[in-house]
Amino acid sequence: MWRLTLRNALAHRSRLALTWLAVALGVAFVAGSLVLTDTSSHLLDAQFRTTSAGVDLTVRSAAAFNSAMGVEVQRDPLPADLTERVDAVPGVARVRAVAAGAGQLQVRGRTVAPNGPTLVGSWGEAPFTAYALRAGHAPRGADEVVLDAATARQQRIALGDRITVSATTSHTLRVVGLTGIGGQEGLANSAVVLVDLPTGQSLLGLGSRVSSIEVLAAEGVAVPGLSARLTAALGTQYAVTNSQDAAAASADAAKESIRYLRIVLLALAGAGLVVGAFLIANTFGIVLTQRARELALLRAAGATSRQVFGSVVGEALLVGLAGSAGGTLLGVGAARALRGLARSAGLALPDGPLTVTGSTLGIALAAGTVVTLLAALGPARRAARVAPVEAMRASEPAPSAPRRGRLTTGWVLLGLAAPLLVAAGWMRSIAGVGLGAALLLVALVVLGPVLAPRLARLVGRPVERLGVPGRLARESTVRNPRRTAATVTALALGLALISFVSVLGGSVKAISAAGTEAIRADLLVQSSGEEMLGGLSPEVVGRVDRLPDVAVVSRARFGHWLDQGATSALAAVDPVTLPEVADITMTAGSLSALGNDGIVLAASAATERGLQVGDTLAMTFPRDGEQLLRVAGVMADESAQALSSRYILSLDGYARHYSEDVDATVYVKLMGGVDQSRARAALKAAVADFPNAQVRDQAEAAAGRAAAIEQVIGLVTVLLGFAVLIALLGITNTLALSIVERTREIGLLRAVGMTRTQLRWMVRAEAVLVAAVAVVGGIVLGLGLAVATLAALAADNPVVVSIPVGQLLAIVAVAVLGGLAAGLLPARRAAQLDVLASIATQ
Repeated sequence: MWRLTLRNALAHRSRLALTWLAVALGVAFVAGSLVLTDTSSHLLDAQFRTTSAGVDLTVRSAAAFNSAMGVEVQRDPLPADLTERVDAVPGVARVRAVAAGAGQLQVRGRTVAPNGPTLVGSWGEAPFTAYALRAGHAPRGADEVVLDAATARQQRIALGDRITVSATTSHTLRVVGLTGIGGQEGLANSAVVLVDLPTGQSLLGLGSRVSSIEVLAAEGVAVPGLSARLTAALGTQYAVTNSQDAAAASADAAKESIRYLRIVLLALAGAGLVVGAFLIANTFGIVLTQRARELALLRAAGATSRQVFGSVVGEALLVGLAGSAGGTLLGVGAARALRGLARSAGLALPDGPLTVTGSTLGIALAAGTVVTLLAALGPARRAARVAPVEAMRASEPAPSAPRRGRLTTGWVLLGLAAPLLVAAGWMRSIAGVGLGAALLLVALVVLGPVLAPRLARLVGRPVERLGVPGRLARESTVRNPRRTAATVTALALGLALISFVSVLGGSVKAISAAGTEAIRADLLVQSSGEEMLGGLSPEVVGRVDRLPDVAVVSRARFGHWLDQGATSALAAVDPVTLPEVADITMTAGSLSALGNDGIVLAASAATERGLQVGDTLAMTFPRDGEQLLRVAGVMADESAQALSSRYILSLDGYARHYSEDVDATVYVKLMGGVDQSRARAALKAAVADFPNAQVRDQAEAAAGRAAAIEQVIGLVTVLLGFAVLIALLGITNTLALSIVERTREIGLLRAVGMTRTQLRWMVRAEAVLVAAVAVVGGIVLGLGLAVATLAALAADNPVVVSIPVGQLLAIVAVAVLGGLAAGLLPARRAAQLDVLASIATQ
């Protein structure tokens, strides 16, 4: 039987070719996702290990937690005399004071904006640093800077050129050297700016303080023992860390976005595999129906049902293994394309050689093989039930109607799913929406053979205008409900996901735009990098406030705090000036009562936590750990949305709990009667030497937020296109196999006068009709799930459903044209059949 299985698979390899391709595409997505994220993680680990190579210990201020939302928390600076105290501890050979932080770079009046950060640091000599000069000399004065060679090459910067570097302050410096790290010209997706220690302290606003202290142990001194002595000598307010552990913590913070990317990519890859499973099941179902007599003869010749079942599963195993192997190889190459797509969506992924691990290969091979086997189980069971007497049939059995048990199960699941989705949306439960969506999808799959033919009859009415070919196409589509349902479901699932993402993205943009209506500022100064924690020097707000055309200036900052193990964001505002630039609605308490120990909550947050004015909220901050803050007021959700956070501190309270000294947004209200274009020009001139300070009006700020959302939506939509492509392959495969099954029918149609052109249009019409049915089902399903999801998320925001009609019409057009393209090859094959040979076919 195994020899027969192999020979059957090889004999029918053309029938299984598209199935192999579907498996390969799905597995390529899985393998590419794993290779990309493994590579990025490996490169970040190597990058941070390299930068700290040669250093034994690092002394920093203690922090309650290291990172949040992909951002490493900023620690308090160290006092100037701490370097001497560290150097005096027995066992310390050498120490180095370090000034380091984030900055911005401007070259010839143009901002340099890498995908990652611009790192400002103080120059050090080996073994304290892995940076090595490639040209010029080290920075020796207040106007000298060393730049990484990669940035210098990309920006055409030569030795002697002058560049502007800004952080807390802004300096114009002369490039005196170019550096690299290891064998690389610089750090991936980053710009590196190195100055001497005093210049670094000035740029970063440290005064005489430093960011950290690097320590080299004396020869023969054990690093763990030295670490313990330093901790005892310095006290608990300072953290003494193995440098490689500190590098690993920094790498973990940078890799947080990669973890989210892996989840998203694997979820999308799973959608592709599910769609492929429908194609696989459909293909095996059609092929085994065509081989019914062959299987019956095997049974008559003595083969048991178990042997027939094993033969079919064996074919599926061969297809799964071959498709998985091919897909894994494709996936390694696809990882580079995925990296390009992710970068186009604004993700800062490092560049370097791909990392392919044994676990990636194993997961990819197992995923494709298991999905193929599971998809083939149903057809295999049906094949095993073929009785020997079936060999006496002169023709193929008519498709069976759905069983009563299947119908009952499907309607019960549908009856549970619909009320659950409505209730979950009403009760603001995203978990309930997820469960309801899962039940709904299972119900639709079970009821597919019942719903698909009815929908095909309804949608197929316009096809009848093609005349006889159109009517025959419609009847052929509804003739085999199980087959049509599987083909439609595969494409509908992909289109439903794309519709869901489009509506969700459009609604998020609408919610974001609605939230800014409360802001009455004439102009905004924002960081070009769109950093969550900001990035604007506090000097910016001072320069803006001194302009004669400016009436009111109000600034906002952001920070992270630990909330029962999970990180959340908060905003900090000036309670006095904020009401001058924004319409803030308080439902209880007041902004003016914030002080330096209070917090204002959004109404939804107060309700969730059962808090009211006068209660206390426990919050864990990176600088001083858990603190109890007094609830000073409750803000309307719409007002909190305008400030991008449900938790609001005063700027005084922020300074008490955070080390960061940068602003996220500066709101500007102009004097009455001032020309906005003139005032805008004055603002730009005032902040010209701060490369990341961008002056925007409300419309431009909203467009910037919308563009960021569109980038992410675009990435997800493109990746979901792979699932749609697999589904379109399913239409091609189903029609191609049905041509074999209907050879005699086609011969008879040709014999009674149907032309080749009419035959081709009949097959194409079938493909378009299947795609149209999938479009209707997919878009309706996607819209319904999007509305339920938005309702569940409305605990934080008002329900806003924005349907991007243009995008949905484009999806419809692409799907229908894709269906037409999917029918081209089967139509051509049908038209080429010999009439007499077709009539003689049994």
